[in-house]
Amino acid sequence: MFGGYSVGIWLILLILVLLILVALLILVMASTITIRVHLILRSKEYSMIVRIRMLYGLVNARIEVPIMLNDNGIEYTVKYFSKQSEGTSQDLMENSKFQKLRFNDYRHLFQATDGFKDWFLNTMSNVRLSEIRWSTSLALDNAAETAVAAGTVWGVKHTILGWLSFHLRMKSTPELHVLPEFNGPPQLSTDFSCVVRVSCGRAIIAGLKLVIRVLKIKGGLKIWQNTLFKA
Repeated sequence: MFGGYSVGIWLILLILVLLILVALLILVMASTITIRVHLILRSKEYSMIVRIRMLYGLVNARIEVPIMLNDNGIEYTVKYFSKQSEGTSQDLMENSKFQKLRFNDYRHLFQATDGFKDWFLNTMSNVRLSEIRWSTSLALDNAAETAVAAGTVWGVKHTILGWLSFHLRMKSTPELHVLPEFNGPPQLSTDFSCVVRVSCGRAIIAGLKLVIRVLKIKGGLKIWQNTLFKA
């Protein structure tokens, strides 16, 4: 009698644990990943700052990426910071790693993924983009060339944002600025920021789909590992 009673208690506890795990999984899948991106490209300063908030604020991270451009690709140092809590002002640096990514590496990654373009466009359709601010300052040798270049930059910006609005959900009107410097020395600088939001569940599914596509290509996983994690 008591043995059956004990089994019943354990069965109820097991069901409760399973229900709690299912509820937690639903909460995680329904949560939103918010990514704030700030990209700065100007003379002797190329950097990107990414702030990530997920799991209802339990995870807050800041990633700083100083960038160096060269003929073969991009050299960058990734610095990871995390906050102890939402109200904590002091950041703790977790890791810092220098990496190189040659332009030719991108082609290798595409070739090592079955239908990378289809996966990428499908993933973009689940992304929400807002708070877009894009300011560019430029100056050429004379006023006429500067004016023509400013018009060209306007056209490029509208083309890029038009393509983005077609493939993802844009939640606010972008703020675009082109500032020609008619009396300044030749220069080109740009400052871009935006907020990206995506469902955690959709992000997990997209990641799993990418892994499956990579595994379909012989040696694909090894190519990704060698490319992304090389020093």
